Amino acid sequence: MQRAVYFDGWYRGDWCQHPSMPPRRLAMLDDLEAMRATTLVWAGLGGGSISLPYLEEEAYGPVPARFRQYGYVTESEFIAHARERGIELFAIVFEAQAWELPAELDDDGEVLALTVTRGVGRRTTVGLREFATDTGPASWRPFRHWFPDGLTTSAGEPVTDLWTEVAAKDLDGEPYHTHWVEIAERDQACLYGDRNNPVWREYLKKVVEVQIDAGARAVQLDETETPLGALRYGGCFCRDCMAVVRDHLAALPEDERPAELAGVDLATFDYAAYVRAHGAVARQNPRSLPLYQHWSRALQEAVPRTFAEIADHARAYGASKGVRVEVAGNFFDCAPVYDPVVDHVDVLVTEMRETRAMQPWWFRHGVGMARGKPLVAVENPYGGGIMERLVADLARGRAYDMFRTTIFEASAMGATMALPYGSWLGNEIKDAYWVPMELAAATGRFLERVDPLLSNVSPHRTAVVYSVASLMRDWVDGDQNNEGDRWYPPVEQDLPPTSYWETVESLSRSARCYDVVVLPDEELRPNDVTAETLARYDVVVLPDVWAVSPAQHEELVRYLEAGGRVVVHGAYGTGLPDGAAERLLAHPGTVRAASVDDVAWQVAVDVEVPLGDRAAVSLQVAPAGGVAVHLVSYDYDPEADANRPVRDLPVAVRVGGPFTRATVVRPDADDVDVPVVLDGDAWRVVVPELVTYAIVHLR
Repeated sequence: MQRAVYFDGWYRGDWCQHPSMPPRRLAMLDDLEAMRATTLVWAGLGGGSISLPYLEEEAYGPVPARFRQYGYVTESEFIAHARERGIELFAIVFEAQAWELPAELDDDGEVLALTVTRGVGRRTTVGLREFATDTGPASWRPFRHWFPDGLTTSAGEPVTDLWTEVAAKDLDGEPYHTHWVEIAERDQACLYGDRNNPVWREYLKKVVEVQIDAGARAVQLDETETPLGALRYGGCFCRDCMAVVRDHLAALPEDERPAELAGVDLATFDYAAYVRAHGAVARQNPRSLPLYQHWSRALQEAVPRTFAEIADHARAYGASKGVRVEVAGNFFDCAPVYDPVVDHVDVLVTEMRETRAMQPWWFRHGVGMARGKPLVAVENPYGGGIMERLVADLARGRAYDMFRTTIFEASAMGATMALPYGSWLGNEIKDAYWVPMELAAATGRFLERVDPLLSNVSPHRTAVVYSVASLMRDWVDGDQNNEGDRWYPPVEQDLPPTSYWETVESLSRSARCYDVVVLPDEELRPNDVTAETLARYDVVVLPDVWAVSPAQHEELVRYLEAGGRVVVHGAYGTGLPDGAAERLLAHPGTVRAASVDDVAWQVAVDVEVPLGDRAAVSLQVAPAGGVAVHLVSYDYDPEADANRPVRDLPVAVRVGGPFTRATVVRPDADDVDVPVVLDGDAWRVVVPELVTYAIVHLR
């Protein structure tokens, strides 16, 4: 498994200041080795969204002699030294960030201040606009060094203002800002980059090329869903997004085209003009606009297409240089829109929607979406989670067990939670996420020690279906990313039913083990769920799988007819032809659950453990052989500032075997062999003590 570090390195007590991370020192590599890191995410070479020459200076310097004395190195030097120590750095490409920073220059064009101004020299700005017009610092190589023929818009016009050209725009043509990274007190301006714009895609490709030339063998594309995320501000109406909508409508079969467009020439259709004619104004709730569902659907379709273009270019450029380049994407909350993007990455990196004290179901979901690929998660300071309190407690020498649990939870569920190293706390907390080095190092050492017991492959007998088509509208239209009424008033919506998240949470809290199986939206990704792929499961749970294609329905029925069991909660197959859903719903192997809590009583009990709902359990096929039972406790006692220990914990496992040996592995404790006894259909062991995390290795 990956042992990842969220390697921003932002300074303590200061703002986490995008897009360029603090300069790197060789001493950092000593820390990373102590943490047993193998992978660094959000880790460097991020300045391309300021300009290519800024990125070049990140990569190659110069580094003053005074800084060399303290071990400062260029990013290219750091990457090379990290690789010598077996650590791979993912260079970061900020796909939705186009920057202009306040600056002060002297008469010769040398930078005296950047972002943190101090009242010296000539006040100006430095960023993409100055890069494209050759008005930036004197050290910057000219624009045509990278683009000898310049850049041309999709309308065939030469680009004169790169900064505003590449931005997502409202109905009045005004660009949106990426509000979550701008630091108000520093007079920054970051526009929301639009990957539908071919100019931006060409620029991002050049960023990737500079990163690979600087030694990066892994590239991480951030803000994977751009520009779909611009819906949070009102949605993008730029020329290129309007072309995407037009192409989507023109490609629809005649009987699926909106009735209100009858007789309209779709070859010249302009969605922006259309909504204006219906009274729309800039930055109103996009869900109130006519044809909104087609507009948002067109953006969903564009996400994997434009992402793949950048990812494929990174691999092809690396190959042209004789090197293999891995690609990662930021999958944020592992929402349904990201499912077709999984095919185009080697590693999924995700921020999750919020960092909570307990969310094993979220990690089981992410592992399912990853479809066998590594999943690396990092904390998210937004969303009302625990981060601000946890950071404050750690600074006072408290909450060590709570921190450990946030890391071990992911490993127990088949994923990786990156250890923090000055990692991001957003633009509302003036600090970075640091933990005491001895705590981080001890945690990393334990993860290295148990690596032979960690995998994303399970022997679980229950599958929960995550239906992308059934969940898509809830995510895109449910105002989940729109911060209430911050940008526009909400509108009443008739959203389809969803019980997936309640179901997986209930199963986790009931100590049930399960896999998540992703049922794709066949318009975005071909179906790969068949009766054969489901045959290994005793039970398949369908929580509000109302959007299922006829072919997918047929595979589920075939699974039933081969002896499988299905548990249905809520709606199923409401879009199927009349009566078709009854083949599944009325089948003798199907059970209808009245509530999400009832689902747990209908599924297999792979592990029996008396821990209540403040714990989680999962099984993994151990690379070292046998089966690893992963137990996590969340029973933190704030008064004692420690997890409450559970002693002599009985565990019964009803999967696998025969087992003759069992070893219990725990942090801060020696491995201990314990007896394993077959009792009926269960293999029984007793764990001497569980505090935060224990693994029982059965073999």
